[in-house]
Amino acid sequence: MTTKHKLVATIPHGPKDLGAEIECAIAFSFLPGGKPSSDDPGWGPEIEFISAAPIRPFLEYEAMQQESLDELAAEWLASDEGQAAAVEEVAAELQEARVFIAEIRRES
Repeated sequence: MTTKHKLVATIPHGPKDLGAEIECAIAFSFLPGGKPSSDDPGWGPEIEFISAAPIRPFLEYEAMQQESLDELAAEWLASDEGQAAAVEEVAAELQEARVFIAEIRRES
């Protein structure tokens, strides 16, 4: 089952020697991968970019068109760092849901 999530990321942009970064919220969809078995090696999760939005808008963001921000965020999400961050975010949300359900069960 595909689920939708958001994570906050600080993405580098522009020339590397300048150290420019953009902090944004990235929305993505997540489909868990298949677990390995004796017949199948399994596969990793499918993570697809949906959209990006700046966290703290200021002049630099206003100068950057949404299309450029989306492209930058999609590239970052497709990177090893982005994929790991997405998996970590989904795992954290899943753990929060488990704790919430356990609390509800204790109360009933």
